[in-house]
Amino acid sequence: MQRFLAATLTAVLLQILFSHAATGSHASITSTSRWWTLDCREECAFTVRIRGALDASRLELVRHALERRDRVARSLGREVAFRADVDSQGGSVFAAMEIGRLLRRERASIRIGESASCISACVFLLMGAVEREVGDGARVGIHRPSLGPPDRDSRREDVVDAMAGSLVLYAEEMHVPRAIVDEMMAIPSDCVELLRSSDLAAYGILPVAR
Repeated sequence: MQRFLAATLTAVLLQILFSHAATGSHASITSTSRWWTLDCREECAFTVRIRGALDASRLELVRHALERRDRVARSLGREVAFRADVDSQGGSVFAAMEIGRLLRRERASIRIGESASCISACVFLLMGAVEREVGDGARVGIHRPSLGPPDRDSRREDVVDAMAGSLVLYAEEMHVPRAIVDEMMAIPSDCVELLRSSDLAAYGILPVAR
């Protein structure tokens, strides 16, 4: 009976959330449950689904998901954990770091599902989360950041080199050794080095077993 009531409450809350969201300026993102889910069968958890390129729109998606989570928590009068389910080939390093900071602020967990990817800038989301699940067959990879298609413009590479300091500061902020940033910078931007669970552990990004 308790599970039935919890499931019913969850469905009602989702319907309320998405009916409110559809009237907002981001209706194309929030009008359905495609981008997030609420599960209160045991503990309550609000999961945002992050797909595709990491950019300003994905940062806004996470911010709006947090607003919805907070609304749910107030309605229930209880804590609602925040989680991210991610499948991304990367994108903007700076958008990724901002998302990572939000995940750390919320003590959020992250999941890279079976056969999903977390490549390039996406790794900064892994750094930000406090608990990480990497599924069987998931691809986690790093390489040197880029500012566009590879070319011979040395000025562009100088800008990327100058970014290294910001990346190191972010790693320190997330209590992750700078070794992962050093390794990133050493891998050509048109290559990807895939990381195993042992590699992630060595870099201080400990995945949890499920």
